[in-house]
Amino acid sequence: YASYSRAFQPRAGDQLASLNADNAALEPESFRNRELGAKWDIRRDLQASLAVYRLDRRNVAVVDPDDPARMRLTDGQVTRGVEIGLAGRISDAWQVMGGYARQNGELLADLGTSAHKGNRLAQLPRHSASLWNRYDFTPRLGAGLGIIHRGAMYANVDNQVTLPAFTRFDAALYWSATESLQMQLNIENLTDKRYFASAHSNNNITPGAPRSAWVSLNFAY
Repeated sequence: YASYSRAFQPRAGDQLASLNADNAALEPESFRNRELGAKWDIRRDLQASLAVYRLDRRNVAVVDPDDPARMRLTDGQVTRGVEIGLAGRISDAWQVMGGYARQNGELLADLGTSAHKGNRLAQLPRHSASLWNRYDFTPRLGAGLGIIHRGAMYANVDNQVTLPAFTRFDAALYWSATESLQMQLNIENLTDKRYFASAHSNNNITPGAPRSAWVSLNFAY
């Protein structure tokens, strides 16, 4: 398949929460995306996909590295990427869902300064991958194990602060008590990994959640 799309996004909502003379006249953000891909049904219950794309953005508002309370425009960003996916059943008891992405994002023009031209985009890891496995030991009992990896990425467009790469494991247990009642236990961040999940600016960085668990019940009637 092939696709081409263009769009724009006016400034609204949380982007106007701190409206002032510096950001009141920010132009709408515009997008242009081109993508080529292929999808393959390896079997009726197992699918693979491959996609390559290029995303061009203009008038992107970013946090000013010199003043985190202000926004400023970057008038050119380009992201090129490749994505691979796999979803379905390996066997009657084993299900998988996973993917890998390689992305390269570059700042083409910063209206605030020319010093950042050519820098990597903020919040964009070069490599990321995930894989979720579910195995049913019996028709009523199953378990799941997942892995998420995110490569290192920069907190802001000045590329001065790096959020390190991390790998996180998640798990789950599934039990069907009856045909109409299912119970599920989920554990996120199984090894209690300490990592940084995201950043608003170089000095406003959000840590990842520690180990957490929850139980859910599903009842059909």
